[in-house]
Amino acid sequence: MSAALFLSTDLGKRISRRGPDALAAREVDNLVAKLLGEIKIPFNSMGKRVLGQLSDLKQILSANYLEESALPDKHMVRELSNVIERDIKSRDGKWKSLDSPEVIDKLFRSFGPREIELRAEPYRAGAGLSLRGFFCRTNIGSSNKFVIFINTAHHPAAVAATLGHELGHYIYGSLVGESASMTAFMEGTFASHLKVGDELFADSLVALAAYSRDLITEIGALNQVKPGSSDELFGRIRRAYSLIGSRYNVNLKNGKMPSAWRVRYLTSMTHFFKLRCALLQSAGL
Repeated sequence: MSAALFLSTDLGKRISRRGPDALAAREVDNLVAKLLGEIKIPFNSMGKRVLGQLSDLKQILSANYLEESALPDKHMVRELSNVIERDIKSRDGKWKSLDSPEVIDKLFRSFGPREIELRAEPYRAGAGLSLRGFFCRTNIGSSNKFVIFINTAHHPAAVAATLGHELGHYIYGSLVGESASMTAFMEGTFASHLKVGDELFADSLVALAAYSRDLITEIGALNQVKPGSSDELFGRIRRAYSLIGSRYNVNLKNGKMPSAWRVRYLTSMTHFFKLRCALLQSAGL
């Protein structure tokens, strides 16, 4: 047998191994193109910031949340779901205002001893809009404080999601002990949350509160992108987006909003939707 045949066979094996990944990547590209068309972002508007946000969106779409993320176990998901139903949702199933004294007081009484102190204001200097919010644990005088800062320069829906995320950190610290960092910032990419247990738990609060089990069952789970699936998955994401958009007055087609932030908010919504689908499959909730 010739050396050329050996090389050809070896090359064929490498191509075969890469084939499914390459096809899946192409399908993700097709899905991203459909999503950009839906929110009317032309390709000629894509600068470095938009391309950076697209990278995060592609990672979110490509990830298998059931196998490649640090999902909380089903017992923690059930406890979190109970908290949402008891303390965060109103009787008609909608979110209460997360910054309301009622919600803050209920969470403090359930998960103290740290008192929640909320500080919310628009912030555009320095890190600017890249900073959505953060928490820090501190002692002020004789009081133990869990201080949450929220950047209200963002869209109200993004502000609500960020506050929900930070409150998720508060609950996580009570359930598992305050072993995580004393301060954590919500910025950067959502793909970076997938491997970090406390971050994904905090995101789970938002995902569970935003999408009901019945709604996810109706829309259908959004799993890993596979060859030939982009049309079906696009329909599911569009349905999820339309529901969130109408509920929180989000219009990602609005050309007045910078393209980078429209992609960031789309990525955020897609992440919470995929996470909610995974929680239904992993914990039955």
